[in-house]
Amino acid sequence: MKKRNIYMIILLVFLIVVSSALWFMNDTRKEKVMIKDILPQAGAIKLIDGASGDPVIQKDFPAIEKIYSIDDKPSAFIASGTGYEGTIKALIVMDNEQRKIAGIRILEQGDTPLYADGIKESWFTDRFEGLGLLEYLNRVVLDPQKPTDIVQVTGASVSSQAVLNNVNSAIGAWNYLETNVKKDPVENFISQEMWEKDENSFMISWPDDNSVRITTEDLAQYPQVTTETILQKTTGVKIDTRASGPLLKDILKKKGIDIDSYEAVGITGRDNYYAMISKDIIQSRDIILATMLDDKEIPREEKPVRIVVPDEMGVYWVKMVNKIELYTHISPKDIQRVYIFDALVRNIEPYYYEYYGSKDKSYLVGKILSKFDYVDQNGFFTMAGSDGLIKNETISMVRDRYYIKTEGQNAPMNIGPAFKLGMNVKEMSHFSTTTDAVIFPGVMMKIIDEETIPQGKAMRLRAALEEAGMVLENGDKLVLTDMNGKEYRISSSEAKNAYLLPSGNKADVIAGDMTIKDMLRISKIQN
Repeated sequence: MKKRNIYMIILLVFLIVVSSALWFMNDTRKEKVMIKDILPQAGAIKLIDGASGDPVIQKDFPAIEKIYSIDDKPSAFIASGTGYEGTIKALIVMDNEQRKIAGIRILEQGDTPLYADGIKESWFTDRFEGLGLLEYLNRVVLDPQKPTDIVQVTGASVSSQAVLNNVNSAIGAWNYLETNVKKDPVENFISQEMWEKDENSFMISWPDDNSVRITTEDLAQYPQVTTETILQKTTGVKIDTRASGPLLKDILKKKGIDIDSYEAVGITGRDNYYAMISKDIIQSRDIILATMLDDKEIPREEKPVRIVVPDEMGVYWVKMVNKIELYTHISPKDIQRVYIFDALVRNIEPYYYEYYGSKDKSYLVGKILSKFDYVDQNGFFTMAGSDGLIKNETISMVRDRYYIKTEGQNAPMNIGPAFKLGMNVKEMSHFSTTTDAVIFPGVMMKIIDEETIPQGKAMRLRAALEEAGMVLENGDKLVLTDMNGKEYRISSSEAKNAYLLPSGNKADVIAGDMTIKDMLRISKIQN
């Protein structure tokens, strides 16, 4: 009986060893295929046995788990470290000839999927491709200033840093093995200070580069208010909510700031969501920095606070607040020109942006703005959807980070890296800067009374212009410019009886006996 038990134990151990070996070999085979995919010109790829056990690598670059050679040179590294709450594992492949990073792949992502899955997307991993191997990389929040700066995934700063730690560990190990240069050690974990700061504090800033960081501990020192309100989502869903926390105005007052003296408040979340609260809302509503919802502490993924504006739409209820900005001046809207979108972007090369599994024709907002004569940086980029949602963003935020996708579900719609579904302005009817507006005639006709004229379904031209924000007075003149640059003039009163006629991706204007084909813009000339 004892012998039988011994045999069973030996057999079990043997099976475990064989299974582990097969698993390891299968894992290795997959990694070799991935290396070849990243670096197609790679020659013989071999796992370097025991390389990760080198005393220097173990001590200085503990994230390194495996090292592969390409043509007998160390070239690919499997690195693993801790992120926000789980393991981040990456494959980093080097191009030895160019002495650059050929590419990286995220093999394992154990952080919160809602916020950290962006680190697996190509729009993030592609940022490492082609970077040199002689210097470590730095994580930055927004605009890179140096070639070694990597813009993080918004809302996932800790996970992004974990990826950088993996890549820097590979750079350090490569330099040690290939060039015999010992670089500074790289940890395989994120310091508690970093993730606690991300989770438990936010910044308030105001003009002239003034700012203060507020922690969740600070919030407890202020009077707490509780309100019963309704969270109304853009989908139409209404949720009864009980919110508790200090008022923004009380926090600012203690810092010597009168919120009523500012024109607007901009609030940004770690997930890149932005909402601008206008002066009329500031003066008529309480803005609560909620730390409790329905008598429970807000969940970790919404910390440090959630903005609650009672009796206002949920678009203002920003989660994961990381910055509150106070604006002393916002240039008022004075729309002088209204463009037809398709005509405006006709000579802009579209970008086929992959967003939630759909790759659709899209246009970078910055390229669209370059078509205007002037863009006031103190103004706002305003987007309006067919559902009545109007959203304001700062020009600096949308210029290089937002695209307008014109195909696929909910188009036209604003999208961008780390931009979650539900933050979008869907079926956009128009957008505008301070003086220029751009309309999507097909969507615009859904919110303006549609009429049938001999030429087809159309809408009143003046109604479309006014919906886009152009204010017309009696005596104002309009200059209508087609795609050939030919100009036509009509009065604002004539515009009442003129029609804008969507025609495929174009729009025509019918004004009396005059038909203007393929309209580019309508400009106002004040009396």
